[in-house]
Amino acid sequence: MRRLDLLFAPTMALAACAGTPPTTLQKPAPAMASSSASTANEAPHATEPHVDREWIRTYAATRGFRMGAPQRATPTPDGKAVLFLRSGGRDPKQALYETDLATGTTREVLTADALAKGPETLSFAERARRERMRVTARGFASFELSEDGALVLLPLSGRLFLLERASGKTRELATGAGAAIDPHFSSDAKRVFYVRGNDVYAVGASGAPEVSVTRGGTETRTHGAAEFIAQEELGRSRGFWMSPDGASVVYEEADTSKVEVLSIPDPAHPEKEPDKSAYPRPGKANAEVRFGIVSARGGGGNVTRWIDWDHARFPYVAVVKWSKAGPLTMFVLDRLQHDGALLAVDVATGKTTTLVSEHDDAWVNIDASVPRFLPDGKSFVWSSERSGAWQLEMRGATGALVRELTKPALGYDYVIDVDPEKQIAVVAASDEPTESRVYSVPLAGGDAKLVAGGAGESAVATFGTGHDVFVIAKSTASKMPQWLARSLDGGVSRELPSSVEAPGALPRFELTRVGQGEMSDMRVAIVRPRSFAPGKRYPVVDAAYGGPHALVVAAGASTYLHAQWMADATDAIVVFIDAQGTPRRGRTWERAIYGKLGSVPIDGHVAALRALGAKYPEMDVSRVGVYGWSFGGYFAALAVHTRPDVYKAGVAGAPVIDWRDYDTAYTERYLALPDTNAAAYDAASVLTYARKPLAPNEAARPLLIVHGTADDNVYFMHSLKLVDALERARRPFELMPLAGTTHMLVEPSLSETVWTRAAEFLRASLR
Repeated sequence: MRRLDLLFAPTMALAACAGTPPTTLQKPAPAMASSSASTANEAPHATEPHVDREWIRTYAATRGFRMGAPQRATPTPDGKAVLFLRSGGRDPKQALYETDLATGTTREVLTADALAKGPETLSFAERARRERMRVTARGFASFELSEDGALVLLPLSGRLFLLERASGKTRELATGAGAAIDPHFSSDAKRVFYVRGNDVYAVGASGAPEVSVTRGGTETRTHGAAEFIAQEELGRSRGFWMSPDGASVVYEEADTSKVEVLSIPDPAHPEKEPDKSAYPRPGKANAEVRFGIVSARGGGGNVTRWIDWDHARFPYVAVVKWSKAGPLTMFVLDRLQHDGALLAVDVATGKTTTLVSEHDDAWVNIDASVPRFLPDGKSFVWSSERSGAWQLEMRGATGALVRELTKPALGYDYVIDVDPEKQIAVVAASDEPTESRVYSVPLAGGDAKLVAGGAGESAVATFGTGHDVFVIAKSTASKMPQWLARSLDGGVSRELPSSVEAPGALPRFELTRVGQGEMSDMRVAIVRPRSFAPGKRYPVVDAAYGGPHALVVAAGASTYLHAQWMADATDAIVVFIDAQGTPRRGRTWERAIYGKLGSVPIDGHVAALRALGAKYPEMDVSRVGVYGWSFGGYFAALAVHTRPDVYKAGVAGAPVIDWRDYDTAYTERYLALPDTNAAAYDAASVLTYARKPLAPNEAARPLLIVHGTADDNVYFMHSLKLVDALERARRPFELMPLAGTTHMLVEPSLSETVWTRAAEFLRASLR
């Protein structure tokens, strides 16, 4: 549950479109003005609210009006063009485009149909990998530009194609039987490395035959693929890396033979064999991973040199980097994630040296954007939260602290780029958690300089291998997102065209702050129905996520499109709340959720709702409903059972019900091991409360449960266990199983059906 699936945290969607990590900002600004979309964006008041099925159908068909946006935008090394993927407004099949920054001309470079006729086919491994990465696109889902910008590597249905940019010619690389997964250029672009079957292979870009780089991989002992926990919880999707000189490859071996195997049968097709996956539950065996170095030449005599570190103490490998100037490095974590260590690897011997150690009594957060070694190899950029807030640092080659580069008040999030010539780091940061900005930070020390973003804006940047031109994904309260190519020197400013459909009138939303004491300044977004009438009291619907490492309140109008429809359909005021346990507010605020995975979010939302009821007379907080997906679904199910005095009805989508049935790294990070902290697991489990029969005078709280039967993130067994408990306790519920659907709700017709039913359920329950 890297973020459990942020269906209700659209803050992150903009970052994903730009191909960058989600932001993690912190410090509150001195004040927040009320922000609303202008009255010009408001539709005329309706006399009667109704469920606008046509709009929600369009919303689903356009993937939330994000389909058609530039994806994986990459400036070329010379700074003259930007390559990106883009689909149609309602067609998920992406093609490759290029924008000339001198003229502003954009052209379609290549389509998937031009290379591969017929339907797209994906292996089970590739489908699972895309699910982990939250990728739903078809056609070209990714591409890689060579370091000199001359070649483009395009994977398609397990086949690999090379595009020569100068001539426009394409050719298919001759890989062996089976899908080629996760392909990457060598530094000189003369070879392409990838995983096929359970081993790493390489093929010549100019026609040299395929060779096996690793040998002996099996289904339970894979070579070159990141294990489930790394992909889902640690943010690491890769399992092999080439050395900068192209001579060696470091790869992961993941032994899952001791990991519990869970099956996903298809109830609608019992004749089919179930899909099976190694899925580690809390307190049980994880995959055993080790990393080895082999010659990139491959061949039968290739011998692996295994990297030596304390595997028993540090079983998780969160970050691997092999920079041109610095050593091969690995950031490793202990199982409970209290301790982390940045290791430098001696490639000749496999021995490791600890450069930096990090500790936190709750958990150590991961910043995958560091370390960044400077060209002389004598220093590197690092980040740490040990002071109580994220700060960027300069450290010497041995790991000793040289200087702090940012102050806690800046709200550092992650490094976007390091320019050794200009001696600056470009970082994502903001002192306001509803916004994201881009700053340049002098490596010699000094004040950070604002590059992009500002009050009421979110700006997320992406660089290529060059250090001047970058792409900004920008979102504001009054406009849909834009994608802009800019340069640090101000010489470039071009908008990348999109084919995103217009959603119609933008949502009516207001940002505010509520709370006091340790819960002060909770960020809240308020979305009123378009038919809102002053003097009337409305029920309140909590659009909840509530889990750690995610925010739902953001400055951009596109965040609240779905909520506006929900407000209109339910004739209610929809609120988004970021309470304690969420990021970008400093360590103390975020770590409050440790050991209290359910109660801290619930208590925060209840406090916010009561404060909102006192502040806004139009909010009738005696009629509160809640909906959410994934952790938000867990929140909704827990809320109606633990706080029935506040929450009158809930819609729980793909909910975690018992944390003993979720995965190790996420759950143990916040609740430790079930054998040593059983009380915390019991307190966080919905089953603890759902099993209790209704008291004689206790009012029933309606609950709609929605869950895909093919979900391999939050297994369908969670909802089945909840249904069994509710049946036995004679508590009311409705179950909406989604046959063959995974954790991501993608199919437009099904999405329309789910949200229409959810809106009608909440409206009827809150009358």
